Amino acid sequence: MESPTPMERLLENLNSVLQALNKTLNSQPCQSDKHVNKTINNTKNDNSYIFILFVMFLFAVTVGSLILGYTRSKKVDKRSDPYHVYIKNNTKLSVI
Repeated sequence: MESPTPMERLLENLNSVLQALNKTLNSQPCQSDKHVNKTINNTKNDNSYIFILFVMFLFAVTVGSLILGYTRSKKVDKRSDPYHVYIKNNTKLSVI
């Protein structure tokens, strides 16, 4: 018989740990614990969706303002740009 490789032993150990965890998580609590856990979960997570929507709204506003500010700052033809004013004034002098 061949001895199992270290990887096979690791997979067997991982499988046994996952089975034990699965049994623990799927075990049914007693009736009184179920009622207590249900009320605790309801009071704990009642407004969680509002918090998630609030965070998503703040993220959308932040990204929207960054995109809007960037696109407005990159206008193609700025007449007040000092470089354009210099070129405009220099071309008039060089033509004369």
